[in-house]
Amino acid sequence: MKGISRIDSNHTHGWFVRVFRDGGTHSKMFSDGVHGGRETALEAAQKYREEYERQHPPSYASTRLRMKPLRNNTSGVVGVSDTHDRSKTGKKLPCFSVSWRPQKNVTRCKKFYYHHYDSREAAFEAAVEFRKAREHDILAGINGATGTQKADVSPSEMMLAFLKSKPMK
Repeated sequence: MKGISRIDSNHTHGWFVRVFRDGGTHSKMFSDGVHGGRETALEAAQKYREEYERQHPPSYASTRLRMKPLRNNTSGVVGVSDTHDRSKTGKKLPCFSVSWRPQKNVTRCKKFYYHHYDSREAAFEAAVEFRKAREHDILAGINGATGTQKADVSPSEMMLAFLKSKPMK
């Protein structure tokens, strides 16, 4: 049973409902004593979870677009990471990697190699612009959004903040 677990400890016996939405958790306990037994408490928990999920459907966009970078993101931009690839001879090729989810259960990645651009900064700007375009495509596909972009910060400002936080290798 998704989102419902049984709790049997010293003075607590019942079913615990947990629903995750928009980065938060909603939970409620259904005690055996209050609901007249184990089975009726389970039925009440299942009805509650179904009703809650009906009233609060999951945001499909939230499963495909992260709004805030993870703690270990060094570029400061969601979906853009400073990394490297290997050539056929094993040489490290520094690049920015852009990842996005065009469809449910599908992940794509594109690399922006420093040596394909005039500078590391130019590769970063190209990666950020590409990521913004993919975000726009995803949002347009989900809810018919038109022309708006997620970030008000220019790629140059993002790169400046990124360079201050990480020295050149």
